[in-house]
Amino acid sequence: MRHAMIDCYGCKNHNLENLVYINDTLNKLAYHLGLEPIANPYLIPYYYGRVKEDIGVSAFLLLKGGHITIHTFPLRECYFLDAFSTTNFDEKLLADMLEALLPYNRKMSTFSCSSRRKFTNIELPFDPNNNFGPHCLATIKMNKELTMDECYNFLDEFVYRINMDPITRPYVIKNKVQDANYLSGIIIIAQSHISIHYDYKSKLAYFDIFSCAAFDYSKVEELLKSLGSVISNELVVRGTKHKSNTMIEPEPLKEISSLWQKHIK
Repeated sequence: MRHAMIDCYGCKNHNLENLVYINDTLNKLAYHLGLEPIANPYLIPYYYGRVKEDIGVSAFLLLKGGHITIHTFPLRECYFLDAFSTTNFDEKLLADMLEALLPYNRKMSTFSCSSRRKFTNIELPFDPNNNFGPHCLATIKMNKELTMDECYNFLDEFVYRINMDPITRPYVIKNKVQDANYLSGIIIIAQSHISIHYDYKSKLAYFDIFSCAAFDYSKVEELLKSLGSVISNELVVRGTKHKSNTMIEPEPLKEISSLWQKHIK
């Protein structure tokens, strides 16, 4: 089991906002890493946020028990990519492929990998003025089998319970129609994501929340306990070289792009 997290800086490639190119990139990564997609990539342009420099594209490709996600920032010349799989993959190949497909400066960038270890007395040296955000990784021993409805409702409500801004509604899918091995769910939040992958055989759920803003991560474990016993909990700082900008007033189109949110609360 591996979860690779790459913060890529110094990327001057105009393809950071090319939806077709990003779609192809996700498919190529899965193919060459030997990972198993269970649906086509989903891409969400993000152009109406409060910070002008945060425009870009969020995209995800759900895998059998995992995902590849990418969040791009063309004006900041950077992007953030995650690859999580319950089976191991070649991390060096991933970094090399990204350098070829979406060139970045390795000296300016950061690479970290997790195997879902248990940490105690976690300290997060998070600087909201300079860091992009925290990334919480957790493994849960479920109290009972997770259904599609429960997965959807959990993600739909969880966003608001930690005061995050949803960009989409949850997307929930099994890896196959009959005799599924995994149930996966994901929701995109303001250039980041929350996901959960449930293993029907082991009754384990692999959860992660990557946020573009600071949040009270001390609440996360308590919220996850509604699903079962949290047996692993890890925090990773993302975007340590990401400089924040002064907040600006929302653009008029912001009201149009978020119109759907007024009808769900």
